[in-house]
Amino acid sequence: MPIDIYSTRAQLAAIEQLPREYSFLYDTFCADMGAVEEDKAIWDFRKGDRQMAPVVHLGVGGVLMGRQGYETREVGFCTIAPERLIANPDLQNRAFGEQILGAMTPAQREKKMLVRDLVDMRKAIQRRREWMARQVLLTGRLSVFRYTNEGRDLNTTMIADYGFTQTYTPDTVWSDGSAKIDSDMREIYDLVYDGLGIVDMIVMAPDVADAMIDNSKYIKQFDGRNINMGEINTKYKGQGVRFIGWNSDGVEMYSFSGKFTDDDGTVKPILPSGTLIAGGKGMLKCLHGPVTQVESTGADAQHKTYIKKEVPLRYGSIDGNSIKNRLTSCPTIVPFNVDAWVVANVL
Repeated sequence: MPIDIYSTRAQLAAIEQLPREYSFLYDTFCADMGAVEEDKAIWDFRKGDRQMAPVVHLGVGGVLMGRQGYETREVGFCTIAPERLIANPDLQNRAFGEQILGAMTPAQREKKMLVRDLVDMRKAIQRRREWMARQVLLTGRLSVFRYTNEGRDLNTTMIADYGFTQTYTPDTVWSDGSAKIDSDMREIYDLVYDGLGIVDMIVMAPDVADAMIDNSKYIKQFDGRNINMGEINTKYKGQGVRFIGWNSDGVEMYSFSGKFTDDDGTVKPILPSGTLIAGGKGMLKCLHGPVTQVESTGADAQHKTYIKKEVPLRYGSIDGNSIKNRLTSCPTIVPFNVDAWVVANVL
């Protein structure tokens, strides 16, 4: 029996073979926890503990230690569902990049458009995940508005506030020649340590990196492994990421000039001017909730639920003489430890 390539099952199999688009903040700081069956992300939360074991007199026995409590928290999943429309003109006319001579048939063109649309929609979903990771990292909150059939819902916003307080502002901005950049970095490092986190890397906006490199006093304290003949040899890694080198504590430092198109249509930097983030890899986690959808019409219509990160759906409109391809994902992002990183505004 031939496989229906337009079925949800066949498209799911194809999607799971495709590599996901890389995005710097998400792939660096966010651990992908896969899909879960629950309708909310549930996790245990508690602050770190530094209580020491008691010293007792020989023969006394032991001394009871308190057991640290914890809270169970939960947050709902948001639904991301981009769609692409395929109408008659799309199938009758030559597609972008298609040969003029020996053109494809409408049926062949539709199959190719389906593949391209799935790839494009997966990229768009990953950009939304990157935006969500950005929000949690910079603000400690996840604030998401929703679209309805009438457009953007301006009155309803989903907010998860994780109680982030780890911000830092130096006494002297780093663009000032008298700034004590190395001392500021040590204070930032200590804030993360006090929050029981680790600092694997420091990611900064390009203007922060420029100010740091231009500070002659700081360069004398800079780890010299990346310096050749008096110059810092930065290495471009792609997608706006540039490796600068190591600070005096041996922490990797990166400049990040990535941008995104916000929902209002304006292009903005992922890291705002003057900002840096110090923390460890994988200190956030992304969970995906179940996707439930109706895949047929009429008396036999029923809901189907998939425990998958991304679920496709193809459905047609007889009145509109068109077909829509949809890709649905239900992610949310939560921190392992909300005190495990620091956001500093240094300019």
